[in-house]
Amino acid sequence: MLQINKMGRERYKEYNGCNFLRQRLMLSVLTSKPMRISKIRYRDDNPGLRDFESSILRLLDKITNGSKMEVSETGTRLTFQPGILTGGKIEHDCGIEHGIGYFLELLLALGPFCKNPLHVTLTGVTNNQTDPSVDLVKAAFLPVVRKFLLDDEGLELKISKRGAAPGGGGQVVLRCPVKRQLKPVQVLEQGKIKRIRGTAWAVRVSPSVPNRVVESTKGVLLKFIPDVYIYTDHFTGSKSGKSPGFGLTLTAETNSGDLIANSYDYILV
Repeated sequence: MLQINKMGRERYKEYNGCNFLRQRLMLSVLTSKPMRISKIRYRDDNPGLRDFESSILRLLDKITNGSKMEVSETGTRLTFQPGILTGGKIEHDCGIEHGIGYFLELLLALGPFCKNPLHVTLTGVTNNQTDPSVDLVKAAFLPVVRKFLLDDEGLELKISKRGAAPGGGGQVVLRCPVKRQLKPVQVLEQGKIKRIRGTAWAVRVSPSVPNRVVESTKGVLLKFIPDVYIYTDHFTGSKSGKSPGFGLTLTAETNSGDLIANSYDYILV
């Protein structure tokens, strides 16, 4: 539904509910069309925007110039007028309600359209059981973005500190170049799997845990395909976050160049 002012020009798009908030904000920025979202959890005992949604708004405010956001007193209505994507070097605390991967999905979609290359330092939870892990974003999401870019120079995701849920304490650095145009991508066939790569991670547990994960996983996968290699990533000290945990990310590459990936994270509370 479009609201029209007296001059006949488009003012803002109207939405209801909290579903697809990130996607609506992202499309609003890319199309430069303002929007208004009403009835945000208005029937819940705790109505309005959640902390992670407010964090998304703060992140958008940092990578844009001129964005205007208005939230009602109850938090159940949001009016958003997008500004210009500027990018640049910023730092942002993602909190612990959602993983850093939740925020990386938004940044990777907007990064190539910024005025300046993105250099974002994000802190929070790198691995949980609800959002894409940082390892999954690095192994599967970045190759997809590279297909749309004419070249991948300047595209990088680095894990400086790993922080499992619920305490977090992780830190990642994302660099994304600016592109004047994107390359169209056509995917017709999945192809057959020719190799499998993976990363077994662990924090605040015994260093033998990721090795045992690798041994057990390869014992199963080698029955189906010979080319299997899994790295181990064990952070210690101040780089290991605030909570114990371990996990595994696997990426299968097909002979058509496509990727099939998934992550398995185990949080020890």
